[in-house]
Amino acid sequence: MPANAGRKATPPHLKIVGGRGPGRDSGGRKIPDPPPFTRRAPEKPSDMSEAASAMWDAIVAELPNANLLKPLDGFALRVGCETYARWYVAQKARRQQSEGGGGLLAKTSQGMGVSPLVRVETEASREFRAWCAEFGLTPAAEVKLAAIANGAGTNDGDDLF
Repeated sequence: MPANAGRKATPPHLKIVGGRGPGRDSGGRKIPDPPPFTRRAPEKPSDMSEAASAMWDAIVAELPNANLLKPLDGFALRVGCETYARWYVAQKARRQQSEGGGGLLAKTSQGMGVSPLVRVETEASREFRAWCAEFGLTPAAEVKLAAIANGAGTNDGDDLF
């Protein structure tokens, strides 16, 4: 398991929603003020691939509603969208090969093996899922954000115990 595996950090403005009191998280700890980033969508790069551009538009249409997007996120957002595009192109090419009887397997120096397109598709899929989790875009990440936003696990008093 990677050294950085484990629970993902919750953005400060969502910790407050589920907190035990003003400026406190669900464990009663003081929540530090977040960096004073401007919260708005980053500018869309003009040189993105078609599939990446479509993914960018879909994400940017929703993420500002959760107050999770800032201009500096544009770099990570671009990488995530281009990773999605890599997966999309690989799966489209593999499906086209499958119509001709190929796609999943390919000839290798040792006989038949997994097609390089399958490998590209698989790796891009893994990378994209990890990227989505960072932005709260997986069902599990969404449930966690919803639970925090709805105050799950909190009580109304300031009592830490």
